[in-house]
Amino acid sequence: MIKNYFKVAVRNMVRNKLFTIINILGMSVSLACCTVLFIYTNNELRFDSHHGEDVYRLTSNLQQIDKEVIRVATSSVPIAPVIQEEIPEIMHAARITGSSMFGSKNVIRYKEHSWFIENGYIADTGIFRILKFDVISGNFNTPLPHHNAIALDKTWVKTIFGDKDPMGKTIKLNTNFGVGEFEVTSVYDNSSFNAHLKPSYFISMSNNQWDSFFNVDKTNWVGNNMVYTYLKLIPGSDAEKVDGLIHEVFLQNGSEQMKAMGLSKEMDLQPVRSVHTDTDFMINISNTTDRTFIYVLGSIGVLILILACINYINLSTARAGRRALEVGVRKVIGVTPGNLICQFLGESFILVFVSMILGIGLVKLVVPYFNQLINNPIAFDWSTFSELVIYLVAFLIITGIIAGFYPAFYLSGVKPSAVLKGRSSEKSGSAVLRKSLVILQFVISISLISAIIIISDQMDFIKNKDLGFSADSKLIIPLSSDESANNYKLLKTKLESNAKVYKVSGSDGIPGSHIMNDLLVYKDGQTMDHAVHIYNNTVDLEFAQLLGLKLLSGSYFLDYEKDSLVDKVLISESGVRQLDISIEDAPGEMVHFDWEGRTYHFEIVGVVNDIHQFSLHKAMDPILYTIGSGDRYGYITVDADFTDFQDLISGFEKQWKSCNMETPFEYFVLDEHLMRQYVSDFNTFSMIRYFAIISIIISCLGLYAMSLFMAEKRYREIGIRKTFGASVGNIFTMVSSDLSKLIVIAFALSIPITWYGMSVWLETFAYKVAPGIDVYLIAGIISIGIGWFTIGYQSIKAAKTNPVHVLKDE
Repeated sequence: MIKNYFKVAVRNMVRNKLFTIINILGMSVSLACCTVLFIYTNNELRFDSHHGEDVYRLTSNLQQIDKEVIRVATSSVPIAPVIQEEIPEIMHAARITGSSMFGSKNVIRYKEHSWFIENGYIADTGIFRILKFDVISGNFNTPLPHHNAIALDKTWVKTIFGDKDPMGKTIKLNTNFGVGEFEVTSVYDNSSFNAHLKPSYFISMSNNQWDSFFNVDKTNWVGNNMVYTYLKLIPGSDAEKVDGLIHEVFLQNGSEQMKAMGLSKEMDLQPVRSVHTDTDFMINISNTTDRTFIYVLGSIGVLILILACINYINLSTARAGRRALEVGVRKVIGVTPGNLICQFLGESFILVFVSMILGIGLVKLVVPYFNQLINNPIAFDWSTFSELVIYLVAFLIITGIIAGFYPAFYLSGVKPSAVLKGRSSEKSGSAVLRKSLVILQFVISISLISAIIIISDQMDFIKNKDLGFSADSKLIIPLSSDESANNYKLLKTKLESNAKVYKVSGSDGIPGSHIMNDLLVYKDGQTMDHAVHIYNNTVDLEFAQLLGLKLLSGSYFLDYEKDSLVDKVLISESGVRQLDISIEDAPGEMVHFDWEGRTYHFEIVGVVNDIHQFSLHKAMDPILYTIGSGDRYGYITVDADFTDFQDLISGFEKQWKSCNMETPFEYFVLDEHLMRQYVSDFNTFSMIRYFAIISIIISCLGLYAMSLFMAEKRYREIGIRKTFGASVGNIFTMVSSDLSKLIVIAFALSIPITWYGMSVWLETFAYKVAPGIDVYLIAGIISIGIGWFTIGYQSIKAAKTNPVHVLKDE
């Protein structure tokens, strides 16, 4: 019997080639999309699972009085060792801090060769007892056995040492804090696990160079939240209880400091498994993905699969009349409804199975292109395929049932007496279902079209938004090593000698990057209770003019003259507004900052306009520009003529090498640097655009087949109407009107869905477009146009049919 069912199913598929091709094409493409997105979501949600249970990160919530909470993934320096000693449930506690906190790159040198190295970490040696790293050679039990040890990722070992054994070799590491020599004591493999932490190297926090730096903050429990603190609890410990105990220890040591600083601080235990998908931190390790985005992509994959299932259901029920006679005859000779249901479900499973095989091939082709749009590449090979077998089997079963369930029960319910008497087998309910499913298809497609338009408008808004400064023709040269930072003054002089250079200036922070130094300042007559949170960027004399900051009152910096007690500062307009000082009266005003029993004083010399220091996801924050000493900064910004860019860069590189023998030359263009803040947003746009196009194509395939069915069903009516003088236009309108009405209904239903969904996404931007009704009208016009184009050919073909050929048998 099964063999007979299989033969019948294959014959039906071959006999109805167009419908079979449409169903297999739509199903295979949707299965491929669903598989790719399943691999992606599974990959993202399994980050850090290898560390095991009871592993947490300690995060901080900082709040000024009556101000918003600032959430950071870091904590203060002294907390980890004290809570490990005082709280018995904590098995291990360790701190790490990244090179990104003190300049994004360091220079690593071996013999006469040197390289820039990113993502280096300074850590307590206990970190290897908390987080799991795949140590592949060297000291397995204690990767950092002494204070001058360094553990390296195998990729960097290959870069530095080639195929030679690195163990015991000495390398130099040049940071903003000086040069140190380190012995390679272990090598680990970053690629073994999906982890939020991908260190290029680890060095010990007990190293003399860093120990003295952190020693300064050993009693600062509230400020300088510059370390990531990781904890491993004793198995079975109550995390909420431990969280409360940590807060008690913190209050015992930091309550007086909080009072003096005019802020409150609370800490939370965050499971390490959730770190990768928690993006709601002002300071965080950058390798994160928004959990909502992961779920949105997964949902899009499911929707695309639903569209293909809708096509199958619609076409199967639409073709029911052609198979009604077969069903009637089978029932007359004794075939039960149960057997018929098995037969039709079997046909569905065969079609889904063939589609799945083709879909797997499509996945293999698509994955390399998909990886260009995501931060953490996925793999589709034999190692991952074995993990997908259960998923693919579930796909086959669930999709086969979803696609075939209604058609099977619908066809098996045909009454043989009605069919054999020549009556129509069409049920009123099936027509309603088909129309409802077509509406659902186009609700999905129209919503995605609207989303594309809104996201595109937001991306254009980002590109064209006035950021409050000029980013054009600005070149940034990082001073990532102690050597290059010390040679700032000499390099500046050399760069200024270039005829194509207009202006050169230094700063500790640049637009589009985080400013590590922040303060709580208050004006005369107030205390820290009224302090305003403000970022502090130390800059050279010409920095404000170089960026084109508009002077609103007072003057720019005129010289380096500084009082031992008073720093000269420029302040942004939002800063004086929050301090309740008028822009006109601000020059000459004093503002203050209290820290550990000492008051620091600043004299405002001028007020400049606000700038978007960070991305448009974040509201503009007030900034202090503090005059530096003129001889050491983190970055050089060059305003130059970019006409002959390569010649300009060649000249800069020669001047760099004449000053910095051990530090490689690197640079980047400011406007490109600013756009990198939105890479994930642009990738989101690209992915939604591609999947929207796929969903529209699948919907149109179904719509085309439906128009073909409807035209065939009404051939006699069309012949009669033409006999009575109906034009091609009249016939086209008649044939296409029903489907056009469905698209219009879908358009109306899609508006509130799209409005809500895109409002949620736009809320992640502090500065955003406000979509008007025109966006939805454009999406509606596009969808109706696509629908008419899809059904137009078949409608016109039916309208041009010679009525003689249709009516000759009547």
